[in-house]
Parts: sequence; C-alpha cells; structure tokens
Amino acid sequence: MDEPHALWMPSNNYFPDRAGHTPRWIIIHGTAGFGSAEEVGAYFQRVDVCTHYTIGRDGVLVQSAREHDGAWGNGGITAGHDPWWSHEVNPNNVTISIEHVKPHHDNSDELTEIQKEVSFRLIQHICERHHIPMRAADTEGGITGHCSMDPMQRSFCPGPYPWEELFAFLACSENTALPSEI
Repeated sequence: MDEPHALWMPSNNYFPDRAGHTPRWIIIHGTAGFGSAEEVGAYFQRVDVCTHYTIGRDGVLVQSAREHDGAWGNGGITAGHDPWWSHEVNPNNVTISIEHVKPHHDNSDELTEIQKEVSFRLIQHICERHHIPMRAADTEGGITGHCSMDPMQRSFCPGPYPWEELFAFLACSENTALPSEI
C-alpha cells in the first residue's frame, strides 16, 4: 500500500502503470450513499468502478488501487469542464482519486472531524509523494472536485468540502517542513 495504516481492499478496476502518465491532480469525490469505507471498498471489488482511496465517516481509510496505477473512478469529461482537462488523455491516468463516505445520495453531508483530518493528511502525503501542487487545481496540477471534469452529471460531487481549511492546512504544512526535509 501507498499510505501507511490504510486497509487494503484491492479492486481489479484500474489502468496499469497509468499508460506512462504521471499523476498531476487529486480528485475529491463524495460517495452519494454508503455507510462505511469498507462497504465502498467491497463495492469496488464487485463492480466496474474504483477510486484509489475511500475515507469513512469514522476515519477508516481504505485503499483500493495503487497510486502508480490509474483507478477507474472519474469517468469521462463533459461539456463545461475546467480548461485543463483533455479528451486526448484519460483523466484517470493523470489523477489520484479520494472518495469520502457521504450517506445522503445528494452528497449533502459535511465531513466529520476525523474524516476531515484523515483527508487533509492523505492529500498532503499524496502531494509530497507525487510532487502535486498543494493548491487549487489549474493547468499545472493541484486539487479539485470531481465536478471539475464532469459538471454535467457530477455537479454535486464532492458536495460540501472544507476547501479553505484544506488549503490553509497545506500552506501551513509546506511552511513547517523539518530541517531534514528541506
């Protein structure tokens, strides 16, 4: 596994070795249903969809695809997408996807405190491992919601997410590197 302490529930729904691409963006999702990360992980083992990670409302972290592979989690790009997405490259091959368990089907649930903490740390670690910019997404990379690439069918994904808190946390973490990390 890529993230320490994650529960490994592998799915067969991935693109091996990302077709030679490097992850540049992190995509934040909401599950629009389900009660736990383990339930989502089991679902990913049965159907033709998968994200890299799922974070439960209790803070449980499940990993279903390795970061060096592209997970089948983003679907396609629809009209009105942010300008950096291209139909020439499968978006799953340039992203790492994180689901957040949200029991309501409209993704209206706020994250729990522990879910938020696990999410922020996971995003920080992924950014550090893959040199993904620790900021809102743009053409160079960064962090955004699923709605960024599919505003037609996924306008409600991820639903409420504490973006300002995330970016403040990441800015603080970038400025507090230990001397051995500089």
